[in-house]
Amino acid sequence: MIPTDRPLGYWAKHLDTLLEESLDRVLARSGIRRRHWQVLNVLREGPQTRAQVAEAMLSFWVAASVTQTDVVDDLNRRGWAEIDGDLYRLTVEGEEAYSRLSLDVATLRAQVTDGFSAEEYASVVAALARMAANLEPPAN
Repeated sequence: MIPTDRPLGYWAKHLDTLLEESLDRVLARSGIRRRHWQVLNVLREGPQTRAQVAEAMLSFWVAASVTQTDVVDDLNRRGWAEIDGDLYRLTVEGEEAYSRLSLDVATLRAQVTDGFSAEEYASVVAALARMAANLEPPAN
């Protein structure tokens, strides 16, 4: 039985830590970490400026031990991303790497959501998003 006597903050932090560790284990076989995977996801949407990547990854860089420059430079060294001035884009090799890695990531996602219906999962995500919105500072 899962204890419910712990507050939301405990479970949110605990889950984030477990997600980080689990995803890093899955991605370690390719020598990358969660931030690399997240940037690959952003670049799969198409070429992005440095500012667009920073905006998309804003909540992840806060506690990261690597910087955006570290991650993009590493993806570039691997031949997975091109840097053209202020613009980043995924290469064919990057697309292929993403496709290979996405199979392992999908397996992990299935493990994380085991026992949840699609509706339950959507409800959990919606509730967390609403809680975050309740604490977001008002837009100017």
